[in-house]
Amino acid sequence: MKKTIAITVILTILVSCSVFAQLNVVRIDNNAAPQTKEGIFYSLPRTVVKIEVKIDRIENYKGPYADFALRFLGLKNVVQANSIEYKISDIIITTYPEPDPDQYYFVEMGDKMSKGERMGILSLSNAGVILGTMPEGIDTSGSFFPLSNSDDLLSEADKDAFGELFKYSADVSVFEKVDTIIRKINIDTLTVERQYYKRTMVEKSPEQKAKEAADFISKIKDNRFNLLSGTQEVNYNRETLEYMDTQLKTMEREYLKLFTGVSLHKSLTFSYKYIPIPNQINTEIPIFKFLKSKGIIDLDEQGGKVVTIKIQRVGNTNTVANYLKKAEKETKIQGFSYRIPELARVTVKLDESTQEETQCLVSQLGVVSFLPASKWRVQFHKETGGIKGLEIQ
Repeated sequence: MKKTIAITVILTILVSCSVFAQLNVVRIDNNAAPQTKEGIFYSLPRTVVKIEVKIDRIENYKGPYADFALRFLGLKNVVQANSIEYKISDIIITTYPEPDPDQYYFVEMGDKMSKGERMGILSLSNAGVILGTMPEGIDTSGSFFPLSNSDDLLSEADKDAFGELFKYSADVSVFEKVDTIIRKINIDTLTVERQYYKRTMVEKSPEQKAKEAADFISKIKDNRFNLLSGTQEVNYNRETLEYMDTQLKTMEREYLKLFTGVSLHKSLTFSYKYIPIPNQINTEIPIFKFLKSKGIIDLDEQGGKVVTIKIQRVGNTNTVANYLKKAEKETKIQGFSYRIPELARVTVKLDESTQEETQCLVSQLGVVSFLPASKWRVQFHKETGGIKGLEIQ
């Protein structure tokens, strides 16, 4: 699975923000009328929900002697037909921040501010997000789409199995058939019989080959018993004994595959991102479709079950939002804006038996407020844009 690693840079020497003169922070939108070009832009982060889906791909291959497994070996649970099936093994929900395009701000720097104060104002990521002691940011775009899908490498055993699934089925499949032909020759009153032998090569039937393979399995078991019980009366050292036993077990497994078949497991990982927005709260949003015979398919394809994501607000910021509505009008001169994130419940669901649920902080579902334009020293949480520490000067 491909991963996006955002390398952040600190734009200033100071990690925290310190201001000793009055600032004016203006929110940027299409209607904003800029008063000056002297200043710094920054943004607040928004929360992106990442859904990682792990799929098991199971490839079943029928053994060439599967029809005789019960008759010769008493085996019932064998692969009856070649098939490929998929199942969801795990769903992992995580979050990461990215710049919120609706929360960009411009910090106006007046003429009264000294040069030293201008250089010590902000600590930003390379994406322009206001950060804290360890600035990091992930700059992605788009609202909802699959990030990546990857096929995990097969194990060495699976690689070999693809190349020669049933390598012992290539044993000699013909045998020599000898027919005796008797000719009678009449010489006068004497009858003479002569015998001729006709040798031909005949291909073995599947039943004959299955019987030989079953007999060979029994022979291997006998040889292992004799080896471990010391019937040969040979004083093998431990390494030699273990090596011979391992080789016999390997050969037995390969011959059993001719009857039981082979099931190969392959791990697939798909990643999706979803950006929660207020008007989609408490609504099941389709992510992709899952079909047992095909795995993950697009939403516009026929068949399959729809996998959805649902965001529910817990409501921890309701009191703050109501307080701000009742407060006095905003002043014309404002300090730095910050966020109070909302706690949300995230549910990814296929059906009642297959779903994953977690709780996380979602910045854009919370409240945006601002600091007074006065002397202060503040640190921000890099993930949410909330205040980490504040000191009034």
